[in-house]
Amino acid sequence: MKSRSWFNRWLFTYLPIFYLVVGFLIFLFFMTISQVLERQMLNTNENYTKYVTQQMESSLQNIEQLMIGEINNNKDVKRFLYELNDEEDDNPYLIERRLSEKFNTFKIDFPLIDSIYMVRISDLKVLSTSASLPLESFGDKVFVEQLQAGDISYEWTGSRPYQLFFSSQTSYPVVSLVKKIPLLADPSGFLVVNVSTSAIKKMVQDMNTLNVSYTTIYDQEGHTIVEADDDGSDVVSHIHSDYTSWEVNNGIKGKFNYGIVTNLYYGWLTLGIFSILFGTVIIIYLSRRYTSPIDSMMSGISQYIKSKSDELPDILNDNPRFMDKAVNHLIELANQYSDVNKENVLHRRKQLFLEMISGELGMDAELSELPNALHANLSDCPMFLMGIIEIDKYSEFCSAYSSGDQYLIKYVMSNVMEEIAESSDVHLWAEWLDNGRLTVLFHLSGEQEIPNRRMSEICDKIRLWIKDNLDYSVSIGLGSAVREWKDISQSFNEAEEALSYKASVGGNRVIPYWELEGNVLDGMFEQLQLIRDIAELFKHRNTAWKDSFNQLMEVVQGKYYLLQDITNLLNFMIFQISKEMSELPASYQGIWECTAAELNRELKAFDSIDAIRDSFMIHLGSATEQMERLRIGRNSQELIHETREYIDQHYSDPDLSLQSLSHQFQINQSYLSRLFKDEFSENFVDYLTRIRISQAKHLLTTTNDLIQDISLQVGYLHYFSFNRVFKKVVGVTPGEYRKQSGEKG
Repeated sequence: MKSRSWFNRWLFTYLPIFYLVVGFLIFLFFMTISQVLERQMLNTNENYTKYVTQQMESSLQNIEQLMIGEINNNKDVKRFLYELNDEEDDNPYLIERRLSEKFNTFKIDFPLIDSIYMVRISDLKVLSTSASLPLESFGDKVFVEQLQAGDISYEWTGSRPYQLFFSSQTSYPVVSLVKKIPLLADPSGFLVVNVSTSAIKKMVQDMNTLNVSYTTIYDQEGHTIVEADDDGSDVVSHIHSDYTSWEVNNGIKGKFNYGIVTNLYYGWLTLGIFSILFGTVIIIYLSRRYTSPIDSMMSGISQYIKSKSDELPDILNDNPRFMDKAVNHLIELANQYSDVNKENVLHRRKQLFLEMISGELGMDAELSELPNALHANLSDCPMFLMGIIEIDKYSEFCSAYSSGDQYLIKYVMSNVMEEIAESSDVHLWAEWLDNGRLTVLFHLSGEQEIPNRRMSEICDKIRLWIKDNLDYSVSIGLGSAVREWKDISQSFNEAEEALSYKASVGGNRVIPYWELEGNVLDGMFEQLQLIRDIAELFKHRNTAWKDSFNQLMEVVQGKYYLLQDITNLLNFMIFQISKEMSELPASYQGIWECTAAELNRELKAFDSIDAIRDSFMIHLGSATEQMERLRIGRNSQELIHETREYIDQHYSDPDLSLQSLSHQFQINQSYLSRLFKDEFSENFVDYLTRIRISQAKHLLTTTNDLIQDISLQVGYLHYFSFNRVFKKVVGVTPGEYRKQSGEKG
């Protein structure tokens, strides 16, 4: 029996499957298209209704904010209401004219505004954009009387008729904004802004560019503000405005309601039949094309075997599997050649990338390879921008994942980044030059505007995707966009510099180079005094050191600091605290030495301000707790605290001294001095001086007493002694301090 050719095998294998799949897809399509289309129309209509409501509310809110600003800031409003003439060139007519011109300006700037008028309750006078007249002659008299009676409960009224003059026979519908003047007290007048309902309707119609839906708006009483143009369809979406208390309804016009799908039914059916016939022809053509070489090869082999049947071993006649071996051998050789070629291409590609970012690329032969690497045409006025993507906490990343998992994650990250960039019409070339860093060259067409901001947005999308979908985060440094390929190395250097500020600004963020200007701090000398204050407060175990330390970290985090600058700053803080702690007893110094060792270890491994802030707070807080427990356990605690309380109460006694205290509490003077310093980390004289000067500063700023009297009140018999000590502690004399405090007040 003659065996079937490869063409017949392929044809009778795949053609039935093709018919089955196509038939099922056609059936599924007609079963689901109506439901999908209906849901889509409902969602689209609801979103459109929300959009109409938001635009309407936004326009009305802008008008309201404008009127509130005028009520609060326009002096002519108060002059008109209270009939004031506070300037020589002001008179009632000029005030009314300026207000009327102002109202007309608002009508020009806000097309929704039809008219504006203001009512003065004292004499019931009305000033509008067109006239100034008494209420009796005003066409909107009834509405004003309702305002006086408090019958209008909404800031934005519903639809109502409006006419300017009482004698006029015509009116037109408006909605009105009502504002009391003043806003938060009993009104002396009212400001009324009328918005024509026809203007609102025009605004809604302008938003419906496709003209496939209709919109109706009802006020609080159910009266129509915007009427529907279509009366043959049901309402699809309904929204209540919390701002105006109006109801916004929207529906699809009848002539667009799903009829298009029915009309296209036979068109879809014809297209489906044509697609099946076209697919059948394609399958037959491709089967013939791709199986013809196989059939020819098999025919040739069969004829060769038959012609050499006597010369070839029997195994060739009985077991033709040698053909598979031959084919496999050819495939293996081709794969080996392909692998070697790929390795050469990848190596050359990476070398080309390194030469480009280092600024060493200059040969025409090398430049000819750039378009292939970038998948773009370099003759279209391109722009280039370098970026460096660094995995945050890379050591933890390496510990958490095996080498194979790391390779897979990096591969996923590279592909996702490429897809996000291509979706924004940006080409890129990325290489892993370091284990934890992916260096990327972005290529933008010259027609794209604001490339820096555009690339910042694209990189932020990449960062957010990695953070949301993977178990780690990345930081991205960006250089500036350049026009020439020769300047790519400059953009790369800028990206490296931007990423070097990661420790200051924190990880998991995009750091553009162009944002460094004005944020990079050249020096840190202004922070040294704050560090000295932290050391002093820590030495005295004053919990205010925590606030000062947080203040220091916020200053550092608010500017761009290099990692080495932050390390030097914190090393100086550790040194300053060590210097202050050297004045305390050995037991306190031992606690600090252990804490300082822990802080130095943390400084060697940190990579962000937030991480080092938390670590320092934990270690420094633990040290203060240990020193506090040590202090509580010391002897004579109650005595020394009684001594300090006595000093706080009798600081104004000029004879207060260590000798008088030793007599008072029956304790050796030297021992009392040592106990005081050990307990409060401050000697008696300094403490007494600080209390007296603090009280003197209070009296200088809160009383008018003579400085000589104040010196007596705080325990100094001689003014010159008080003046000398005050200037030494505060930096200025008492008189200068009182003068400076008065100027600040």
